[in-house]
Amino acid sequence: MQSSNDFSQATAATASIPFADTPNTYGLASRVNHWLGAALVIFLLGIGLFFEDMPRGPEKLYWLKLHVAVGALALLPLAFRVVWRLFNRGPAALDQSIARQRVTRLVHVVLLAGIATLVITGPLAVWTGGRAIEVFGWFSIASPTGTMETLHQALEIVHVIAAKAMLIALLFHIIGAVYHVIAGKQRLSGRMFGRPGAEKINSKINRVSVIDS
Repeated sequence: MQSSNDFSQATAATASIPFADTPNTYGLASRVNHWLGAALVIFLLGIGLFFEDMPRGPEKLYWLKLHVAVGALALLPLAFRVVWRLFNRGPAALDQSIARQRVTRLVHVVLLAGIATLVITGPLAVWTGGRAIEVFGWFSIASPTGTMETLHQALEIVHVIAAKAMLIALLFHIIGAVYHVIAGKQRLSGRMFGRPGAEKINSKINRVSVIDS
């Protein structure tokens, strides 16, 4: 009877995801921020890298306008992503070596700093080039600065460097996530894209199996 109650309690723990982060799992807000932000960042990085080395012309202009338009729509969600993480510490660190914890921390800092840098330099690079931000013909945001060629070139350089730094950090992030799932067998599946309390549930299920056997 006790084992049945334990199993029922463990199953009930998966019924809802808390809005805010807990010591064991990321909350709903962090999960939405993470996956929406990841999709936007990967899409924008992909477009940016695709047209970066194209010769000037209609094709490059098309991809540049697409990049600017999507970036404008992504600005608020990505800014909120950074602010949310700054004011919400998230779950406790995974059980791993100090060196890996430091690398994980560094990767997260680079990703957040990269997003913040792109969010700031992206619109400013467009505006200081003397152009408005056009969003699919739905609306436009006129340049508040006018043409400032020297600053424009500097912002473009910073934007590209931040994007490439983010790409490297993103690769490390993906490799780390795969490692924890396959090799580390940590509670990652219950932290960001699984059900809350997955680790505790598994331990209870295992205990039930031992008792029943």
